[in-house]
Amino acid sequence: MTPAGEQLASHAAIILHQLDLAKQDIAWDQKSKIRFGLPPIIGSYLFPKIAVDLIAAGLMPQLETFEAGSAALLDQIKDGNLDFALLGASGPLVDPELHVIQIDTAPFVIITAENDPLAQQSHVSFATLADRQFITLNEGFVHTRAFAWFQQQHTFTPNVIYRTGDVLLLKRLVTQNVGIGFLTKIAIHADDYLASLKIDDPKQPAFTISFVYRQDRVLTPTMNRFAQILSAPKVV
Repeated sequence: MTPAGEQLASHAAIILHQLDLAKQDIAWDQKSKIRFGLPPIIGSYLFPKIAVDLIAAGLMPQLETFEAGSAALLDQIKDGNLDFALLGASGPLVDPELHVIQIDTAPFVIITAENDPLAQQSHVSFATLADRQFITLNEGFVHTRAFAWFQQQHTFTPNVIYRTGDVLLLKRLVTQNVGIGFLTKIAIHADDYLASLKIDDPKQPAFTISFVYRQDRVLTPTMNRFAQILSAPKVV
């Protein structure tokens, strides 16, 4: 195939994909449902804050929520399988295919059991943790990329003794002094009985939360009301 032919084929593939997405959107809109993706940590933190407004707007019956990690939800948004999502990232989310509205940020912190010697401190340098055992989240979580950033800034490889996809399990293991953890601060609650320590390292990544949907997604009036609620400053 000539270069011109390859270029034409590439453009044709893009157009066909956009047509498929449009057909999918139209078929779904007839059901008057809103497909909304929520990562577990963000859902626990933000959904209770928006639920009252969604109920007041009469939108809760239209809502179908899907829980997964941010990377998986991003793919589902782009594939047309979700209308909206709240996504976490280790910094500002930039994607030309998406409307991205950043609605909150939170630091990553070190968590320990309340009886751990570190719990007496309010902050810690990552460099001082070379001899500690870590419990971290699995690949696919935003935390993995952020943790790798801290590792790259230092001359030691953190001793990760266990990885899990269950945030509650991670926190329970930390309370039992199995190791220390690395989480965004919004995942820590008073009834976790954990100490959280600010990390001193400069220019570190932050956990960002963004409300996203496709640039080419034509919103129904119901979806517009939903987007207005999720984009409102009072969400955070």
